[in-house]
Amino acid sequence: MRLYNLLKLLSKDHEITLYSFIRNESERELVSRLSFLKSIHLFYRGHVWQPKYLFRALTSDMPLLLSSYENQAMKQAIAKDATEHHYDILHLEPFYVWPSIPERVQIPIVVAEHNIEYEVYQAYARQTPIPFIESILKNDVQKIKKYEEFVWKKANSIITVSDHDASIPGCVTDKKKIAVVPNGVDTTYFSFQKKKVDNRQLKFLFTGNFLWMPNMKAVEILVKDIWPGILKQFPKAQLTIVGKHLPKHMKNSFDALHISYQAFVDDIRKEYHQHDILLAPMTISGGTKFKVLEAFASGCLVLTTKEGIEGIDAKEGVMYLRSDTPASYISNIQMLVEHSKRFEQITKQARRLIEEKYSWDAIAEKQSSVWKQSV
Repeated sequence: MRLYNLLKLLSKDHEITLYSFIRNESERELVSRLSFLKSIHLFYRGHVWQPKYLFRALTSDMPLLLSSYENQAMKQAIAKDATEHHYDILHLEPFYVWPSIPERVQIPIVVAEHNIEYEVYQAYARQTPIPFIESILKNDVQKIKKYEEFVWKKANSIITVSDHDASIPGCVTDKKKIAVVPNGVDTTYFSFQKKKVDNRQLKFLFTGNFLWMPNMKAVEILVKDIWPGILKQFPKAQLTIVGKHLPKHMKNSFDALHISYQAFVDDIRKEYHQHDILLAPMTISGGTKFKVLEAFASGCLVLTTKEGIEGIDAKEGVMYLRSDTPASYISNIQMLVEHSKRFEQITKQARRLIEEKYSWDAIAEKQSSVWKQSV
């Protein structure tokens, strides 16, 4: 969503050539939606869990995250293109596509980071209960950190999505070349809808792709630790989980717990409008959470953790409610049920925040400024 919206708006003032990885041939059908780009070049990338990538990660200094991003065909195509045409900027999004960048291309480099990757994997490694696996993960984290810092030092400019993320590369390279360009929301596409909370039929929502470790960890906590307590307090409450790649074993208890699951929905806006509260018990920080921004824009009240709100300039108790323990989720929900005006006030303030700070038009202007300063 970030890349699509930024490219669409930036193409009004810039000529953009896109080099992108795809994982299956059906993705080529999406090219028709990118007519605003000058040209598009697609290259196949295999899934990372293959013997050749695992072997390389275990026997070299290349981390598993980067091992599947080295594509000789892409590297050669970029080198040829850069020789035949004039480009002002080579923009990498994010850093781990670096293995497919030609070594001798003399173009100012801008690196945009969605997260500080090694921090995300570091947090996941700490929460892994099996010592042997934890040891392997920690070793790979050090490799990621090494490569990430290497690319930061090579870059002319670095874009992060939050102040916290900006502080990390600032420890190893020039702080002056780091800019914050946050994630955002299409404020026209995501319309605000006022809700009336009914404690007899509370509707809760969780969204996320479960191949992303922070989402997987959060949904496990939600289903095992938080939701049973909510259901005990509010027996008619319903929880909807939306997102691809949820493990099958998690679905076994869903019927008994009043949980419905959809891997894919045609229009996520309907989910935000049809549910009262977004539950986002994130325990791994990094970047900013689109689910939180979209809920803010739509009028769906957000209960989340310190990690879940990180990178979003939202005031606790004014634009969202912080919940770090199962008991705090229940107490916050109880308060909202008893004080419906508070629900209305919080959702209105959250929408106002989106309009003032997180519209894609304003965010695209920030990125355009970074590009111009990097030439």
